[in-house]
Amino acid sequence: MTDRGTDLADVPFEDLLATVLCAEGRYAELFREHVTRLGGVMQQGLLRAAMDRARGGAPGEEDEMWQCAAELYRRLVSRLDRRPAPAPAEAEVEVEAAARQADPAAGRASVADRAVPPGDEEAVTGPPAAAGRPGPHRPDVAGGAVPRSRPISPETWESGGQARRAIEQVFADFADAAEVRRWTGVRPVPPNVGLVERWRAFHLSLLRLPPALEAYWAARMRSAAPAAWLEPTDEWQRIPAPARMAARILVPGCGRFAGILADPRAPKAGGVAAPLAGNEPGYDVVAGLAHQMSWLAATDEAAYSVRTRQLTPLRDPRESVDYTELLAERLTKFSRAVAQNETELCVLRAAQLAEGLRMVVHRPLVAPDSWWHRLRDETVRFVREVAAEHAPYVAITEIAGRYPEAHNNGLTDGRDDVRLTSQSESDGLVLDCLRPHLRGAELGDKPGRVVYGATY
Repeated sequence: MTDRGTDLADVPFEDLLATVLCAEGRYAELFREHVTRLGGVMQQGLLRAAMDRARGGAPGEEDEMWQCAAELYRRLVSRLDRRPAPAPAEAEVEVEAAARQADPAAGRASVADRAVPPGDEEAVTGPPAAAGRPGPHRPDVAGGAVPRSRPISPETWESGGQARRAIEQVFADFADAAEVRRWTGVRPVPPNVGLVERWRAFHLSLLRLPPALEAYWAARMRSAAPAAWLEPTDEWQRIPAPARMAARILVPGCGRFAGILADPRAPKAGGVAAPLAGNEPGYDVVAGLAHQMSWLAATDEAAYSVRTRQLTPLRDPRESVDYTELLAERLTKFSRAVAQNETELCVLRAAQLAEGLRMVVHRPLVAPDSWWHRLRDETVRFVREVAAEHAPYVAITEIAGRYPEAHNNGLTDGRDDVRLTSQSESDGLVLDCLRPHLRGAELGDKPGRVVYGATY
């Protein structure tokens, strides 16, 4: 009960937090400072959890708790970032309003005014800050809030460049972080390319990280980038996704570069999924996965194809074309088998299609619980759904464990398995099951196919 008689017991927590963060006065600012400090503590916790998970020391039963903590931190930072900027003087408001009526582009700093390096001319960093006044306080730029990060100095917030410089610092910290390179390799953000290319590489790398580590770096970027870049608009490209998966921003917008959204509501007919009739079992899932994997293969400069026994960069135009043709061929064969009610052959075609969808990999391989890996897990669920409808007696084995045992038990015949880091042809662990092993009355034993090696 407030001193005005208002009962706040039923007001949602986020509404209470938003009200306090938007308040004016000395004590409101003091409260915001403490909330910001809390954000820094949560960042350290999320980073520590991510590092423990990378070393295999985090207990699995805490996964859900860390995901909840990451979501709590995301909401906290979003509230801090939505605090309104100080209102300009009345005369300034009138001048800006008149300028906007005369020219909608008035008041925006031009690209030339911001000293954008060559290759970044398409980037837009937003209007400059008022002279002598720093940009809005961010929870991740307070000294010591982010472990091993380089605090942003006051001169960074000079007129017209604060957002760009903050983004560049996130790129630099990201590239230097050992726990990031554990899952992305030595250069997660390529140097000497334009801002949009680095922006895309950064966010594609996030898809390969453990959830806690992904949440940490996504929050770092949200606290640096203009808020308008991160909110989906009608201009964003929408990639179809399975209905049972939540919508996901794959790459946010960056200046005039429209963002990419994996959207379950996007139409799945046409495009790469055109060979499908629409009435196949698991159609929604496989069509959504095909669209996403096709886009990822064409977009991610760090992606490889395991169409053969070797990893071939998909940035090679010839390999990219070959992969697209193979995926279209397997979509066609699966649809034809379903239309002809081929029972066990439907399951085999589904497994081969799942292999086609899983042929896009990285070196090092993605984290086992990353967004990309969860997307790959959907392919095995798809094969099981097809078997449940057409041949429920077919045994489906997703190959895991030690590679020699899988090979000796006939789960894989070794002819087209992909070896990553093992010193011999017969050691190491199964790191990724590209195609499950099948066993049926008509099929007999159909060996699976795996990626194996000593480590990820």
